[in-house]
Amino acid sequence: METELIRQARQTDLVAYLISRGEPLKRIGANYVHKDHDSLFIKGNMFTWYSRGKQGNSVDFLMLYYEMNFREAVEALTDNVLPTVENAPQKPVEASQRASDEKRVIGYLCKKRGLKTAYIVDLIRRGKLFQDIRGNCNFVICDWQEKSIGAEIVGTGDVRYKQVTSHSGFGFHIVTGKPTRALYFESAIDLLSCYQMYKDKLRNHILVSLGGLNSSVLYGLQSCYPDVEHWLCVDNDKAGDNFIAEMRRQLAIKVFRPPTEYKDWNEMLLSERKDGQ
Repeated sequence: METELIRQARQTDLVAYLISRGEPLKRIGANYVHKDHDSLFIKGNMFTWYSRGKQGNSVDFLMLYYEMNFREAVEALTDNVLPTVENAPQKPVEASQRASDEKRVIGYLCKKRGLKTAYIVDLIRRGKLFQDIRGNCNFVICDWQEKSIGAEIVGTGDVRYKQVTSHSGFGFHIVTGKPTRALYFESAIDLLSCYQMYKDKLRNHILVSLGGLNSSVLYGLQSCYPDVEHWLCVDNDKAGDNFIAEMRRQLAIKVFRPPTEYKDWNEMLLSERKDGQ
């Protein structure tokens, strides 16, 4: 029973809990930011506090922010009193098991998504992409020191499947030269599509997937690359419009989107390939 309560506490919606306590939170994209601590980002049961270099789950946050001990944090999040609770380390997210080859990933990304085989093979060779045993694409997410911490997973079947397995604050990215600009995309496939079309113009850039519209990735990179220009390259839809408007209220942001006849960068790439360009 105690183990189940610990699991429940760690998975408690931290945003809902903090709002119930009267903490001033504001929504930015898919995340919430504390109005009194603008480097504190919260999503679901996870938080990242950039200025302090801290991140973790709901229990970790209560221990850090309210200076509770482990038992007090679990009890506060579950409304249950524990006679004894050991502060056992939390199990890390299990990494996807790698398949014996990448044939399905190469076929999907090149034939269905229009990406060049040479680009995909190079990503695989450099350890930035692999196929798991379910046949999914795993675009490896690293922190800004290039340590692997998770993956942006994209299904290769007919049913759409996407998942991001990492803490907020980082995204799949590629770096060209010494970055003077950072370009943010909604997905790894859009990132690679744009790169393929504009490779010669994207020197000295860092291209980053937000894994959706995850603003904490943008803020995290800004703290690591404070002198670069920041460009949003998100989809041509209402969600993209709203995200741009919200980010412009917070930061000096420029915009680079596909022509309006295309929803996203991959749609543009596929259209150009169809036209033989």
